[in-house]
Amino acid sequence: MKKTTGNGRGGRLPLWLRGLVVVAAGWGVVLCGQHVVDAYEATSEYREAPLCTAGNERESVDGGEECVRREAGTALDRRTGEECTTDGSSAGGGGVTTCTTYYDLKVEWPERTAWLGVDEETYDEITKGDRAEVRLWRDDVVGLVTLGRTRSYPPPSESGALPWLAAGCLILALGAWAVVSGRLATLFAFPNFGLLFVAFGFGWLGSMALFGGHPVLWGFAILWTGFAVFWTVSARRMG
Repeated sequence: MKKTTGNGRGGRLPLWLRGLVVVAAGWGVVLCGQHVVDAYEATSEYREAPLCTAGNERESVDGGEECVRREAGTALDRRTGEECTTDGSSAGGGGVTTCTTYYDLKVEWPERTAWLGVDEETYDEITKGDRAEVRLWRDDVVGLVTLGRTRSYPPPSESGALPWLAAGCLILALGAWAVVSGRLATLFAFPNFGLLFVAFGFGWLGSMALFGGHPVLWGFAILWTGFAVFWTVSARRMG
């Protein structure tokens, strides 16, 4: 019987097609990297921008430098609740549920009205009608000043870097697969689904390395990434 070594199901992709995947992956990594660089530069511009003078609606100061606009606002309402997540990785699929209490303040200013997160102390002390200063960077809320306390919020450019970092990791893994294996059976193997969580973990760590993060978040990110790597490697060995 003639032994088949062709490119059937589970066989290796042709060399030219694997090369095309590598080139496409390289282009994808460069594209993701460019988006990350753009996000970093945009965030740096915000962090270095001064506060606008009161009443300045141009979001710029003398010389054309952009500034963080300040708008006078009013507290309208408040709300609190819990956001819960379940870790379904434990035996039996039951998982452990972890809940975090959130505190929101509804603030109105000339442009619009929005719910903004605040700390527990501000939530307890604020009353309807209290003054609140909203700080805007390119029309996005980046700060809230109430009762003498300042609460900062990351600009969209900062939070937008994580998905591009994660996507870059996945694309890099795809390029490595094309070089090392090129077999469709290994690409769609069950253990590889763990790479989605690994990529998110590396994207999370990379984002905090660029923009900073609370030590508790660093701990969660390291545990997440470590567990994802451990699960992926263990599943591959068992498979």
